[in-house]
Amino acid sequence: MGKITVKVRIKEIELEGAQRSVSFEPGLNIITGPIASGKTTLIRYLRFLIGGSLGQQPNEARDNVKMVTGLVELGTEPFKISRPAVSTTTAMVEIAGQHREWRIPASRAPDGNTYKNWLLEQLKLPRIDVPSAPTRPDSDPTPVTINDYLLYSYLAQEELGSSVFSHRDPHKNIKRKYVFDITYGFYELRTAQIQERLRDVQSQIRELSSRQELFNTFFDGTSLSNRETIENDLNVVRDEIEREETNAIDLARNSQTANDTVQIQGEVLDAQQEVSHIQASIDSESQAIGNLEDLVNQLESQSGKLTRSIVSHKHLTDLEFVVCPRCGSGVNSKRSSDDTCYLCLQSPSLEFSREILIAEQGSVDLQLREGQDLLRERELRLKTLLDEKEEANEILNQKRRELDFKTRSYISDEATRIAATAARRAELRSKEEQLTEFLNVLSKIDDAQEVASLLKEEKNALERELESATSDTAESMDKVNFLKQRFNEMLLKLKPPKFGEHELAEINPDTYLPIFYGRSFVEVSSPGLRTLINVSHALAHHLTAVELGLNLPQILIIDGLSEHLGQEGLDPDRLHATYELLIETSEMHPEIQVIVVDNEIPDFARRFVRLNLSEEDRLIRNDDE
Repeated sequence: MGKITVKVRIKEIELEGAQRSVSFEPGLNIITGPIASGKTTLIRYLRFLIGGSLGQQPNEARDNVKMVTGLVELGTEPFKISRPAVSTTTAMVEIAGQHREWRIPASRAPDGNTYKNWLLEQLKLPRIDVPSAPTRPDSDPTPVTINDYLLYSYLAQEELGSSVFSHRDPHKNIKRKYVFDITYGFYELRTAQIQERLRDVQSQIRELSSRQELFNTFFDGTSLSNRETIENDLNVVRDEIEREETNAIDLARNSQTANDTVQIQGEVLDAQQEVSHIQASIDSESQAIGNLEDLVNQLESQSGKLTRSIVSHKHLTDLEFVVCPRCGSGVNSKRSSDDTCYLCLQSPSLEFSREILIAEQGSVDLQLREGQDLLRERELRLKTLLDEKEEANEILNQKRRELDFKTRSYISDEATRIAATAARRAELRSKEEQLTEFLNVLSKIDDAQEVASLLKEEKNALERELESATSDTAESMDKVNFLKQRFNEMLLKLKPPKFGEHELAEINPDTYLPIFYGRSFVEVSSPGLRTLINVSHALAHHLTAVELGLNLPQILIIDGLSEHLGQEGLDPDRLHATYELLIETSEMHPEIQVIVVDNEIPDFARRFVRLNLSEEDRLIRNDDE
């Protein structure tokens, strides 16, 4: 007897929004009721609870069931799981364990931390990426998911009489075979790692081969396809660069500046200083002119106000002085108190004197004329300075042209040769870089060819290792023989018809499908007989997993058991035998949870009924019922 490693037991499920909860026991559990009462819908929710897809639901279920909550035992620990009843892959699933809680997306997350992967971790099932095309190890990888492992845990009503664990679906059939290989040891984690590395190696070889082909196409027929030619050209260019650099140094050493250029440089400096001095005087005169213009404007304003005061017999108390009308200096109104005139620093007289104002107006007019005369003198001085600056600039430009001419005329020949040498050197440097880059490309191609050679050696070694890993199947074949033995035992108890002299039941070594008296499953035409084969085959897998400690989830759901078994001949006896086998297995191995859905069941099996639906009491109940 082996150790059970993948225990899955649903203890309770609640359909929130539909007022329905169902409890389950270890071993056999039966759900019964007439057609259209909701039995298959419940099975879909059961599978959904443990990682399956929701699929198409009846309208009443879709409208009422908002959340599927259940108590599920995985291994030795119970978990309360709440999953929104939606098909959204990122819908959050809430999980509460004994020591920890999780809230993770159903089946899609950037970091792979999903509910489906969480189930694999809790059940200690290997997370393996396998080739999507089993005959081509380098084909795109595809993961083996919890739903792939659970293919061996579900016999669907529509497939019970026609398919073995959905083998007619090409994609599911590939995964069914991979799960068989993983469970019985034909395909281990080491095999997956070898195949993954083999895919990487072959991908790199293809990339390097494409790069080599592109290079050959681009350089074929040119001198660049020959490494020796490029190296010779590069050596010639480097020798010429060395000669040009030596010539440039000699030319620079021989170039001397003319003796009289030093004197001219001094004269240029003197002329620049003269221009700067004149510019400073211009700036000073411009500032003085601005101040005089402000004073003249002020005196004109004062004169006008005095005239108005004389005519109106009023003081000029509203006149604000900015500069002194006598000397032109700035006057601050804050220089005295409110009782003192800030201009003359005397206490104002409140008596109006027309004679004084007339005298004051005469004084202001005199100052105005003097200011205007001074302004004209300043403007004339400014014009003179501007003329002097223009003359000084002309002298400066003449000196500069003379210096430039003497310098250029002396070194023009040397400069021409230096420029030609520099241009030639730059051209040679560019060619050197280009040839060096070509050699780098050739080196990379050589490196790539060396890497490709090493990769091909690794590829051959990996293929030999993969062949060795998959050919060592003695232990795995013992497990399959054990499965075949259990399959025969289970099927024999169901009293199937006998055909020919072949052994009752076998397992096809290529397809892993059951063989009945030498006939493949698809060659068995009777849906009822296919049902018996399917049930006994599924039970045999789970018994083998329990007894040998194989990684197969220990839960089996059978939907529509009596669908293809009639009420005439030996069919009723075989249906009874099937229930007797299920009960016997349940009592001997309660760790294998079996959930059967059927319309009608034998009386002796009714003690295992966990839910009995009817037309009056359908699965989905809403507030109106």
